Amino acid sequence: MPPIRTGLDERMKNIQQELKEYFEEAQHVYADAIEAYTKLDSEVYSEAKAARAKAREVNWDLTNNLLLILSLNQPLMKDLRIVATYLRAVDTVERLIRHARDIARSDRSLDENADELPKEIVTPVTSMHACLNSLIDITIECLTNGGEVPADEVREHWKAVKAYHAEAVAALSILKSDTLGGKAARLDVINIVNRVDRSAYNIVRLNGMWHHALNNENIILD
Repeated sequence: MPPIRTGLDERMKNIQQELKEYFEEAQHVYADAIEAYTKLDSEVYSEAKAARAKAREVNWDLTNNLLLILSLNQPLMKDLRIVATYLRAVDTVERLIRHARDIARSDRSLDENADELPKEIVTPVTSMHACLNSLIDITIECLTNGGEVPADEVREHWKAVKAYHAEAVAALSILKSDTLGGKAARLDVINIVNRVDRSAYNIVRLNGMWHHALNNENIILD
């Protein structure tokens, strides 16, 4: 019996559009959290917390829609790999928003303990975030338009993230705790630096999975 593909293309297009909007929402929440870090603004935490709660609902809806495709359309092997990657993407976006919430929570704590953060630990984080945003843009383009992963570009952004991460860690090892507002503030900055690094890593791994979905071969991007 041949696969039942009636309505599959339309369902996949709907998933792609919803996934694109989900990614863009994560970018928005993340940008707010990073901006709050640079300005020591504690107000963004409540918004990030609400976005995290909403993300859980979107996560469930997208996951159920993808499982519906599996149950109704009997997708072929390549389609199965794509659906599996979309399922991973849904989880990855939810993690992005969770990381943004964690950053916003640290922003709130920093606002209570520090008057101003030195540029030595602000600039590397904003640079990491810029690279993360570029990686997300690449991922949106690939997953929603079916494009091939620009492997060299992904590797360059990931290499830059690691370099900025090392720069931030080096700065933290030199700066005195009282410069940051105490040991608690230092831990908050470490948390923020590590969250951005982990977010970028998750996106890079997702791109590797997308390459496998399209070509049925593994690729090393990290």
